[in-house]
Amino acid sequence: MFWASQTPVSRERLLSGCRNALLAVAPILPRYEDLAMELDDAQRAEARGYFLPDEDERVRTVFARYLVARAVLHETIHDLRPLRHGVGTPSREEQMSAFAIAACAACMLMRAGRFMVDNFADAPVVREKLDEAEPRFGIPAQQFSRIYRAVNHPVNLLRFARAIRYATLHRPEIEALQADSEMAPILGMLAEEEPLLEVNPRRIAGRLLRYRLYAIQHAPRLRLQRVMFGLFQASGRAIAEMHNPWKRKRVTPRVQRRLAGLLRPGDVLVTRHDDAMTNLFLPGFWPHSALYIGSVEERRSMGVTCDADREERSGGLIRVLEARKDGVRFRALHDTLAVDCVAVIRPRLDDAGLARALTRAITHEGKLYDFEFDFRRSDRMVCTEVIYRAYHAEPPIHFLLTPKLGRHCLTAEDLLRQGVQGNGFEVIAVHGALGRRMRKGEAARQLIEETLAPQNR
Repeated sequence: MFWASQTPVSRERLLSGCRNALLAVAPILPRYEDLAMELDDAQRAEARGYFLPDEDERVRTVFARYLVARAVLHETIHDLRPLRHGVGTPSREEQMSAFAIAACAACMLMRAGRFMVDNFADAPVVREKLDEAEPRFGIPAQQFSRIYRAVNHPVNLLRFARAIRYATLHRPEIEALQADSEMAPILGMLAEEEPLLEVNPRRIAGRLLRYRLYAIQHAPRLRLQRVMFGLFQASGRAIAEMHNPWKRKRVTPRVQRRLAGLLRPGDVLVTRHDDAMTNLFLPGFWPHSALYIGSVEERRSMGVTCDADREERSGGLIRVLEARKDGVRFRALHDTLAVDCVAVIRPRLDDAGLARALTRAITHEGKLYDFEFDFRRSDRMVCTEVIYRAYHAEPPIHFLLTPKLGRHCLTAEDLLRQGVQGNGFEVIAVHGALGRRMRKGEAARQLIEETLAPQNR
């Protein structure tokens, strides 16, 4: 057995490594006093019914940091378990050191986990946001539910209660470790953590009851969500593929080349297929949008950053980031512009703001398409949400989600309206709308305004 052959030197290395891990994690484990902005974000989102993109980013950043710290603490407890149980014939001092380090890690885990559960278990908007997967931050799905189960699971509660009782019974031995200069900081942390956690049997029983109720309430709901998304996905794919393949598009290759000469990275392309079945279900004349990201060389010169894999996928003829039924993907411009109508609007941003927006947009590449059109979640996205999450809160751009078909969302016509009104965007060109040829500038703005339904102006 590996552990049976451990030497005093290797055991000391393990203890030293675990002590250092704990000291490194402590500053990044969020505390209440460090989360004023994020807690305000959560409160506003709960009242509003959804997170704005900048609020989403802040909450995700803190949550990802917490999950990293949580993983390190779990690993520390796991690595010390054999030593705590006497495997490898450790000395009594080594055993107590291992217990003190593991107990401190357990207290930090329980304290942070209870903070999450006590503040957000009854806040559905926040809870659902924290249960979403977010590949950009390395966050898997259902993390809040896992934390909830871990904090309130009967086995974990009993183990924690036993650990606290053991610490109380062996307090003199633990305090004697203060003589070790490397253990003293750990004991100081343990002394700070222990008073923050109750082991009252009545409160533990209350947590057990909450755990059972949570499991009963949310298991059927999660199964229903999976079934409904599957139905929306199947029907959405079928509808998206229903169009006339023999119809000649008004945006011809010649028009595409003219448009390519006008476009700059960051421009928004709003498009329409006359024969698309989706036109029956989406409001307005203009149903779809995409983000022109330009070439790799153009983006580099602007200061747009991108990981190596995405930079490779976005090379060659790729110029567009677009969400379709196959997900958020990099696409060739001629593919995006194989349409009947196209309008181009340009964000009124300086170079730094544009670089930030494009950098942010590119991080969403690879996500699934959201057939439920739910802007509250960011793990799956519709076409306009790529633009929404790229540009929101980049002054002077500001988006307001409005109710459409029972959902708060941003439509392609909402984007064009902001261009027509000069609200953070300007109109560059339009082609094919109302059967007319390409218009630019003010003539394009007036033509787009004609196409907008009166209720959407």
